[in-house]
Amino acid sequence: MTKLVELTPGQHGELKVASDAALTVAKGQHLIGLKVTEVAQAITCFPVFFTRASVAGDWAISAITGIELNNNLFIVDDAWDAIYQPTGMKTFPFYLMNSSRDENGYTIGIDENSKAFTEDGKPIFDDKGKASLMLSAVAAQLDEDVKNEVRSYKFCQEMEKLGLMKAMDVLVHHVDESVTTLTGLHTVNEDKLQGLTEQEFENLRGLGYLAPLYGMLMSMYQLNALIRRHNLVQGAKLVKQVTMEVSKDPNKRL
Repeated sequence: MTKLVELTPGQHGELKVASDAALTVAKGQHLIGLKVTEVAQAITCFPVFFTRASVAGDWAISAITGIELNNNLFIVDDAWDAIYQPTGMKTFPFYLMNSSRDENGYTIGIDENSKAFTEDGKPIFDDKGKASLMLSAVAAQLDEDVKNEVRSYKFCQEMEKLGLMKAMDVLVHHVDESVTTLTGLHTVNEDKLQGLTEQEFENLRGLGYLAPLYGMLMSMYQLNALIRRHNLVQGAKLVKQVTMEVSKDPNKRL
């Protein structure tokens, strides 16, 4: 588990961030977390599902960036190759953490042992200990992320309450007839959505939840784009199609 410490100019004035820090981490991620406010933009590039780390864990919204574990198809030649970049990549390696001075407040934290910090990267503070332009932009994004995390939590809670999540397995059919199965993914239960009462449906409309719901459903077509990307990778185990079926073990994790 990552141990965070509060970022201060006194302790971390000399730290710099490697220019490729976010890409290095994202390269090994076949799932990247999203906020509900990102769904509309994310579906232009990725399939988007509900996920969670454990049966008892909180629900999350995730972009699928690869059809093999720990392999991101959207990093090509050490560069991000998609129209949209999730905000989590824009703020890495900085995180929000509870403030030691204000029990209801937040501050910026870092993992001091992270390889993202180097001697010749982007400065975090200037010579006077003031936040650099990079850190100022990150701080503004993290501040917005606090609100969006709350929105995402409430969205997922409402989806679970209404039974609108359906556990699905993604079956990757290779040219050699072998099949790889991605588990632990939940999409929108379209039948349940259509069966909502008029009041429940109008409530979702009023909360602004219909757009991300329908967006997540439409994003399933991006699985075909993942196949094309995967098959362009030299030496990749070629895929002929991807299918989906209702999961026989909805509690299984990726």
